[in-house]
Amino acid sequence: KTKRMLFNDPQMLHLLLDKLADSVIAYLNQQVLSGADSLMVFDTWGGVLSKSNYLDFSLSYMQKIVNSVKAKHPNTPITLFSKNGGKHLNEIANTGCDGVGIDWTVELGEVEQQIGDKVAIQGNLDPAVMYATPEVVRAEVKKVLDQFKGDTGHVFNLGHGITPEVDPENMKVLVDSVHEFSGQ
Repeated sequence: KTKRMLFNDPQMLHLLLDKLADSVIAYLNQQVLSGADSLMVFDTWGGVLSKSNYLDFSLSYMQKIVNSVKAKHPNTPITLFSKNGGKHLNEIANTGCDGVGIDWTVELGEVEQQIGDKVAIQGNLDPAVMYATPEVVRAEVKKVLDQFKGDTGHVFNLGHGITPEVDPENMKVLVDSVHEFSGQ
């Protein structure tokens, strides 16, 4: 229904998105006041929008959030994530955010080519890997880490959320593998 509103009543959608952005800003500011060291804003539908609709109905509100939170908390890092947002990485990186979260549908090397050293990169192991054997988890972690060649900073993470059914032992394998292959 949201995309229907985008085409049938864009003014109403802008009104709703503006109110939502204001709520997110208030929430994030409170998170910082409560001790959060960094923040992340998720847009799980941005990748299904055309470029012009993404800029108008998603990125403009993420920009508002970044500007407002940075005005009050300039030293608190903010990472922006748009699921399937690989085609929008330059625009996301130009918002003034400190990091760009990426899902598993884009290679880290491609991300580095697109955005250079503007921001840190967070991601991007396919969360479905967590249902595989420990050996596969370990190998896939290495593949992700081997893709990153830059010096802007890479925060290893899943390319989206994790589900409760994942075996906790595989999470241990993931963390141990990241430490082993990243040299930390």
